[in-house]
Amino acid sequence: MLKGHNMASTTFYRILQFLLLGTFILGCFVTLFLMYGKPFISWLSGPVKSTVSTDRVKNLFSTKSDKNVTTVLIWLWPFGKTYDPSLCSSLFNIDGCFITADRKHYIKSDGVVIHHRDISPDLSNLPPFKQPSFQKWIWMNFESPSHLSQLPGIENLFNLTLNYRQDADIEVPYGSIVAAEGEEDFVPPSKNKLICWIIHAYGQAFGKYTSDQDYFPTIASYDITEKLYNPLSVGTVPVVLGPSRKNYENFISRDSFIHVDDFSSPKELADYLLLLDKNEEMYLRYFEWRQHFKVKKAYFWAEHTCLACDYLRRHKEYKAFNSLDKWYWGG
Repeated sequence: MLKGHNMASTTFYRILQFLLLGTFILGCFVTLFLMYGKPFISWLSGPVKSTVSTDRVKNLFSTKSDKNVTTVLIWLWPFGKTYDPSLCSSLFNIDGCFITADRKHYIKSDGVVIHHRDISPDLSNLPPFKQPSFQKWIWMNFESPSHLSQLPGIENLFNLTLNYRQDADIEVPYGSIVAAEGEEDFVPPSKNKLICWIIHAYGQAFGKYTSDQDYFPTIASYDITEKLYNPLSVGTVPVVLGPSRKNYENFISRDSFIHVDDFSSPKELADYLLLLDKNEEMYLRYFEWRQHFKVKKAYFWAEHTCLACDYLRRHKEYKAFNSLDKWYWGG
């Protein structure tokens, strides 16, 4: 019995020695690892502080703008004319917009507004960068198809349209007729000329250029003009053509304008205009609508980009526009 007991004791001590040796070796390994190893995360002291700045990490992994701010980049100033892009909240009650022309914001812009008339024929001045997946390119134009050149290569380039047409993604009419605040006693300004015909850049086709400052005073001094919302706003009767009278009556009062289709010949129209010039009672009937309505004019071009921002804030879904030529030029 004693011999068996001694053998068992010897075996126990050998196992104990083996366990102690193993523990010693494991402890040495852990010590060396902690001294010389460079783990990303230490379970003893918590996360290791990154040597990369937070801003750099955000730039590397997030190209989207702040979720609470919608960024719209004006890639080409319309006709090269700058304007104050910070009026969305104060003028149009559209908040959360950052409108800029600084191209360094391209990669984080939710929308890029590109004015058609300022695009180079070879498209060389369009953004040369890859378009982020969340970003929408917006085609801006307010010229009629007959006064606008088609550009090969842009048919399938844009996501959205910004135009005066009612079926544009972002509709911005030249103006509108809205209810007046109470009844108004409108009196048109005194006139010293009969007819005003302003073409293209304020009449330069006739060698008589009119500056921006003189534009409204000029049309206000005439009885009749061929423009629409601008003369209506200053008390002048517009003479219109193109779309039918019914089409015009969808937007303005039927008794506020003269349509050339109402006359069988140019002479008949001319005789009627001369009659109006001599008959004040007939002429003033064209302003009776002003007792209950007034003209709301568009703010070029600030309102356009602000409405683009408003659209982008409300529409996060993907959209592409793949038929620009057919939609606008019909071919």
